[in-house]
Amino acid sequence: MKKLLLLLCITCSIASIAATRFEGTNFDKYKFDFFHARYYNANNTFYVAPLVYTITGSNTVSVSGADLTAKDIVIPETVANNGKTYSVTSIHGYAFQWCSTLETLTIPSTVNYIYTSTSQEKTVYSSGPFTGCKNLRTINNLAMKAQGFWNSDAKGRNLFRDIATGVTINTPKGSDYTAWAKYVNGLKLHVTTKATGWASFCIDKDVKIETADAVAYFIKKNSIKSSFTELHGNIIPAGTAVIIKGRANSDITLSTTSISPDAATDTTGNLLAGTLEPKKVDNNGQFYVLSNVISAGKTGFTTFEPVSAGTYIGKNQAYLPSEIIAENADLKHKAKTTTGISIATAETTDTGYTDLSGRRTKHPNKGIYIQKGKKKFYK
Repeated sequence: MKKLLLLLCITCSIASIAATRFEGTNFDKYKFDFFHARYYNANNTFYVAPLVYTITGSNTVSVSGADLTAKDIVIPETVANNGKTYSVTSIHGYAFQWCSTLETLTIPSTVNYIYTSTSQEKTVYSSGPFTGCKNLRTINNLAMKAQGFWNSDAKGRNLFRDIATGVTINTPKGSDYTAWAKYVNGLKLHVTTKATGWASFCIDKDVKIETADAVAYFIKKNSIKSSFTELHGNIIPAGTAVIIKGRANSDITLSTTSISPDAATDTTGNLLAGTLEPKKVDNNGQFYVLSNVISAGKTGFTTFEPVSAGTYIGKNQAYLPSEIIAENADLKHKAKTTTGISIATAETTDTGYTDLSGRRTKHPNKGIYIQKGKKKFYK
């Protein structure tokens, strides 16, 4: 009888500690119930304001809960408990659920994994860590690559399943978050220009260029010659391969969005093709990609160069197939090893410009104009 009473006292003591340790957090709602018991217990979970952590390895922890009243949360790279320091490497799928006052969240570069669904007896319960975060407006993700996911949610659908409309997800320059792009608006993506000032891009999601001095073009055949055509509002429709002009060796920021078909630029006849995954090149000269070589005396000139057999065109890039070059003589450079397209700089001192609708002007704006019998593109 004494042993039974002692056991009951110990059990009640543990229950009392568990009840008070996480009071005021979302973790208190589900900590040891249902299938969570297999992941969380009183020995592997601890609280350091404003977050609840669960030990996942000898030196690692995952964020598994948060204060329900917190507005701005910065997840630390490391956290100490009972004299031991742990690296924060993941976020559990219920970490911020129903934190309705949360406005800003910062995720450190140490986090490389996000749990977005839970399974129980072959049933998948789909939900994301931001369910119920109705006031969340900004996520600052400091990792250089989009975090991986768990279970059947390999591509991250559930991460953004219930995220509030209007959230901005900031990411570092040079980072790769293309894996998340098609599932959420407001995600910042980054492209780095070459020494020529040009970059290419293609992704299966509508995006808008945020960098003020960058312009996106597709290549279209007009009448006999091919020309660069600027995209309206610098919005790139999903799946459209483009080349982007910016400053040399600089970052260009894009933001995922959703546009109506009526608002999108008609890119029918685009000569550029694009990759979503790395594309193997089987034959020399099969494809042409942007060159990093600056052509002497050719301001605003971009050059395409052939890709060698056995190599790959990187993912999310634009290229010209060899058959397109063969069919469009004006794309060929006289060296016959590269193709070039020049963009003329507006010369406001010249006269006699005619746009494609037949209107005359002394000062050309952006677009295609005819001068002295030749078509020129002004930017």
